[in-house]
Amino acid sequence: MRKPVAVVLTLPLLAAPLLATVPASAASVVKEAKLERNIKKGFKQKANIRVTVNCPSNVTWVNGKRFYCTARSTSGTKYRVQVRLRNESTGYLTWKVV
Repeated sequence: MRKPVAVVLTLPLLAAPLLATVPASAASVVKEAKLERNIKKGFKQKANIRVTVNCPSNVTWVNGKRFYCTARSTSGTKYRVQVRLRNESTGYLTWKVV
């Protein structure tokens, strides 16, 4: 049985840097490993669920862009996580379970 999870986080760059360490430009990419760690941490803190997370590699930062990661709990429950890129210069993005 799938356990409902309502997790939405806003992640500023200062709290959790998710951009490559290059100036804001069309070549900036989301750092996959940091995003995955942040999603894992969010699941644990907000829903007390341990998950493994898999996000796509080399996502180019485009304000407003959406992409999806997959989270899987230790019990096997699979969650689809939507990530929305907000502001490249500050690294502001949000993610939620959909």
